[in-house]
Amino acid sequence: MRAPLVALLLLALAGCAREDRSIEEVLRQRERALATADVARYASLISPAYRDKGIDARTKRAEIAKTLAAFGPVSYRSLSRAIAVNGDNATVNSRYAMKVTTAGKPLELSGEETILLHREAKDWKIVGGI
Repeated sequence: MRAPLVALLLLALAGCAREDRSIEEVLRQRERALATADVARYASLISPAYRDKGIDARTKRAEIAKTLAAFGPVSYRSLSRAIAVNGDNATVNSRYAMKVTTAGKPLELSGEETILLHREAKDWKIVGGI
């Protein structure tokens, strides 16, 4: 009786680790997009179903394009990150530090963020929180 339970637990843990790795890859892609001011890469991570604080995907993509055009490359570093997966939805809570240049002056920011993701087909996409 114990062997099947242990096998089931190991199988579940393997699935969780795979999901976490997939979500981490989305977050790494986001960091690369910020570091290179790659609007197209960043936009590709945002779900068409994005909705947050009254902002839809189209508006969010335009906002990101404007921000990256104003700041250029952004040095973004995650200080800590916790991922919670619930079926096809995930929540990432993290602390971050970033450096940007505005009006020719360097600016360092730090804070906390919550990013919401949803699995669409085989890929995870950002649906809120940025």
